[in-house]
Amino acid sequence: MTSILAIETSTAACSVALSVGESRFSRYSEEPRSHTRLIMAMVDAVLVEAGITVAMLDAIAVTIGPGSFTGLRIGFATAQGLAFGAQLPVIPVSTLQVMAQTYRRKYTDNDQRPGVVMPLLDARMGEFNCGGYQLDRDEQYETVIEDQLLDAEAAGELVERLNPEVIIGDGMALVESAGLQQYRYQSLHPDAFDLLDIALIKQARDEAVDIGSVELVYLRGTDAWKKHTKLRAV
Repeated sequence: MTSILAIETSTAACSVALSVGESRFSRYSEEPRSHTRLIMAMVDAVLVEAGITVAMLDAIAVTIGPGSFTGLRIGFATAQGLAFGAQLPVIPVSTLQVMAQTYRRKYTDNDQRPGVVMPLLDARMGEFNCGGYQLDRDEQYETVIEDQLLDAEAAGELVERLNPEVIIGDGMALVESAGLQQYRYQSLHPDAFDLLDIALIKQARDEAVDIGSVELVYLRGTDAWKKHTKLRAV
C-alpha cells in the first residue's frame, strides 16, 4: 500500500495532499504570505486524518519551480526536513506540470483530450514563466516546450507559435498587454492534489530520488536560461 505526501507552495496558494492506498486526504488554502504558518498544520492534519505518521510514508512529493522564490523555499524546506528526519526519498515535479494537471481535473471532461495547455506564471517586471504540456498516450502530461522565463514580447510570440487550446495560471497581464484575448484563458493555482497524481506514477516508475540531489529551479533572465540553486540541508 503506497503512501505519498505531496506539498505545493510555489504560488499564492498553499496545499498538501496525502495518498494512502486508495484513500486521499487534502488541504488547500489561498492566503498569500501565510504559507509558513499554514504548511505544517496542513501536513499534520492530513496525517492525523489518515491515521499514519511521517515514518510510514514511502515518499514525499514537492514542486521545485518555477514560482515564488519564498514560496518554493518554504515548500522545499518542509519536504527537506521531513525527508531527512524520516530518511524518505523525494519526488520533484515542475510547478507548471502540476498546473496542467490541475486544469485537467477542474475544468475538463475526463473523456476529453485537450490540446496543448500553456501554463503561465507572472514573474513580475514584465516577465512570465511559461511552459507547454500535452497529454501522452498514457494520459500523462508531457513537455511540449521546456519551462522558461520570457519577457512579455517573447512570451506573446510563443503563445502565437504554440497556439494553445488554453492559457492557464495568473498570466492575464500578458493576455491583455499582448493582445491575446482570442485565446481561452483560465485563472488557477497548482494544487497538491494533482501533484499527488503525478507523484504516484513517478513512484511506480521508481523515479523517487534522494533529497540531497534535488534542486529548486529558478528561471531568471530574459535569455531564458535555467538557473538551478541547490539548498543546503536544514
